[in-house]
Amino acid sequence: MTLALIPAGGKSTRMGRPKLALPLGGKTVLECVLAALRAAGVDPILVVLTPPVAELAAPAQASGANTCLLPHQTADMRATVEAGLRWLEGRFAPRAEDDWLLVPADHPTLDSDVVRQLIAARAVHPDCSIFIPTFQGRRGHPTLFAWKHVADIRDLPAGEGANALIRRRPDQVLEVPVGSPHILDDLDTPDDYERLLRTPVK
Repeated sequence: MTLALIPAGGKSTRMGRPKLALPLGGKTVLECVLAALRAAGVDPILVVLTPPVAELAAPAQASGANTCLLPHQTADMRATVEAGLRWLEGRFAPRAEDDWLLVPADHPTLDSDVVRQLIAARAVHPDCSIFIPTFQGRRGHPTLFAWKHVADIRDLPAGEGANALIRRRPDQVLEVPVGSPHILDDLDTPDDYERLLRTPVK
């Protein structure tokens, strides 16, 4: 089983408005992410929300995702991710051999083929347990983790997140070269949004 976790509790400070609700290619940013995951056959999908973006729950659910609305704004993405992992654990009881995708909510150019390539790499490389797409040698999003690494994330020092885990477990990491430069896309500022408006979205 491959689960997907989308931490969507950010304040969109640099964008100046809720970026996950911005229109792009006939969908919202968040709906683009969900559509790519669904096209790749990923299920279940969980979107973790906080009060400032609670209105995203309805469109997320309409797109086939589960939602977890936290009662308070989290201190950082690590806290949002951990809350989502607890929710998935309680609802679906993943096993050690299962895996999960950590998917940035602000990654609307997510390509379903990239997701499929990560899942396929996991199947043929049982000696690895962290899978990261790369384009021309640069690492991008999303990242696929074996479920066993949930315990490692919980054991990280305060203030450290998934990137720290990746640095601590280089022997478990497999870089997966892909043909999509969009794994490198960020959506943080109005300039980023204007650039994405000129990018065809699947």
